[in-house]
Amino acid sequence: MKISVSLDRFKKGLGVVERIVASKSTLPILNNVLIRAEDSQVVLSATDLEMGVNYYLGGKVETAGSITVPGRVLGNFINSLSDDKITLEEKSNVLYAKTERSEASLNGMPADDFPTVPKVEGKEVLSINSQILKAAINEVAFSASLDESRPILTGVYFVISNGLLKMAATDSFRLSEKTIKVNSSEDASFIIPIKTIYELQRMMTLSEDVKIIISENQIMFTLTDLELTSRIIEGEYPDYEQVVPKAFKTTAILNTGELASNVKSASFFAKENANNVKLLFKPNSLEVEATSSQLGNFKSNLTGQITGEENEISFNTKYLLDVLDKINTEEVSIELVGKLNPGVIKPVSKDANVMYIIMPLRS
Repeated sequence: MKISVSLDRFKKGLGVVERIVASKSTLPILNNVLIRAEDSQVVLSATDLEMGVNYYLGGKVETAGSITVPGRVLGNFINSLSDDKITLEEKSNVLYAKTERSEASLNGMPADDFPTVPKVEGKEVLSINSQILKAAINEVAFSASLDESRPILTGVYFVISNGLLKMAATDSFRLSEKTIKVNSSEDASFIIPIKTIYELQRMMTLSEDVKIIISENQIMFTLTDLELTSRIIEGEYPDYEQVVPKAFKTTAILNTGELASNVKSASFFAKENANNVKLLFKPNSLEVEATSSQLGNFKSNLTGQITGEENEISFNTKYLLDVLDKINTEEVSIELVGKLNPGVIKPVSKDANVMYIIMPLRS
């Protein structure tokens, strides 16, 4: 193999693929990046066996071939260079790298031992603007579970139907759901691992659109110059809509910033009490309370538009602050049934199409 490529383009490609390189693998080959040259195309690949990426570089291919080299070592070396072009040549599993002012050799491993990053041969279920999808991920993904004992909850649930995309995530204590209008006539549902979701979110800065292609147990995201492939989490996602209240006894419209500030102040007093903050809804006012046997007590009062019955509920301050951090509208709505029922939180905006549910704490 002998190739010449733009150094800036090579750096950009390595920055994408080396994030997928397995950092603690019992298979040494998974610590490597595959460099493959064929048919006037240079491709960088990496995989951790659950997720894989192919990045298409372009460049001049003098001799076809391939080699794998340690991803971290290659990345550190390449990022230290500042020339315009780099020539890479493989000889006997050694990669020789040469620029106008530098040259080096890196010991590699045969490409034949590198696991294949599959190109998913399935149906395209959706093409969507990457910035719209990236924003939706930011609004939803934080609610996914980190507990591997319930794998089904460690991903984001996608449902495509009737020209709508619904994305949902829950750890059973809180739930986020986002609905987006899409130009798709397909019906599909799948659960994407949260690690894949966050890698996709980072990669979408490189592309205007993203296409989603699914097979029976794999999914591929096609962006400009790259493909991200991942397993799909198997199993049936919980019917979370059953826990969404259908009618409410109390509705409060509050200033988002003021509420977040008061809950944050209360959180310092709530830490030793399971992060418990009590919200008391009264006519045109909300009281925020937290108690600490060591620090003392906290109480504040906010004005707002509160309709329906007087009510109260206790939330985990972390979950409540996580939600308020994602709401970028001036006002936020909190809807309640009672203190033992889930609370529904939404931004006050006709086109937000996002809903958050937090389960109550027993005070």
